[in-house]
Amino acid sequence: MTNELTEVEERLIRALAARAEQVTPHSLRPAAPPTGNWAARGRAPLVLALAASVASVALVGTAAVSLLTPREQGSVAGTPSPVPEPPAPGTPSPSAPKASGKPVEPSAPGTSPSHLPGTPDPATDKDAGADPGAGTGAGPGTVPGSGSTQAQPREVGLFFQGSNETRTLRPGGATLTFTVTVLNTIGHTVENATDDLSITADGATLGAGDLNVSLLGEDGVWRPISPTARLTTATLAEGESRAHKIRLSLAEGFPATVDRLQVTAFSNGGQETVTPAP
Repeated sequence: MTNELTEVEERLIRALAARAEQVTPHSLRPAAPPTGNWAARGRAPLVLALAASVASVALVGTAAVSLLTPREQGSVAGTPSPVPEPPAPGTPSPSAPKASGKPVEPSAPGTSPSHLPGTPDPATDKDAGADPGAGTGAGPGTVPGSGSTQAQPREVGLFFQGSNETRTLRPGGATLTFTVTVLNTIGHTVENATDDLSITADGATLGAGDLNVSLLGEDGVWRPISPTARLTTATLAEGESRAHKIRLSLAEGFPATVDRLQVTAFSNGGQETVTPAP
């Protein structure tokens, strides 16, 4: 077996070498496995040449990749650089000055860094943060000049029998005094003439503690009575009259559904009149 190369082999080696010089990074692809049994044919020199060609191609590809890698990894001009993430809580900033251990003395009033000349200093201005309504008589939540007023207390109207006058009372408020007068207009003396009082609510029933009613006795003592009560039973002569003075007030828990009271009197001794005090 001779080691001399034939003309075909020499041409093949030159062609492969020339082809290896033309290989670029874009044309690299996996090499196809050999299809022929070159060892069986005793072509060792040709195998060595092919191996050398493949090695040169690999070197060229490696060099090309190494030249391109820095350029691809570099930042493209005009693209924003990544924003550094803030340090985790509790981690000291590298640029933060170290604590010297010396306590910081408070600055004098009016010398704070945020205080500008000609502007009120919150540290020295006594009126800073004061309630705009303070000192003006405006209560909490009241806007001066808004025209809002507090709700007026509820009033209950009183209407009296035989009188054109009316009065009002407020639950838990003042006391009203009125007089029940009976005049004998029958034309003769009435024995055991009975005078009765009745204070009722229009369309409602009052409880025992809704009204405070009292009658002035002949001894000058006020005694509590029921809203529907008998004032007296006595003889009433012809042409004579008698009067009963009564006080009335509304309890604190007076029903909210009642806004009108009717005050009336009944007597079998003559004509009844109910007159409120001036």
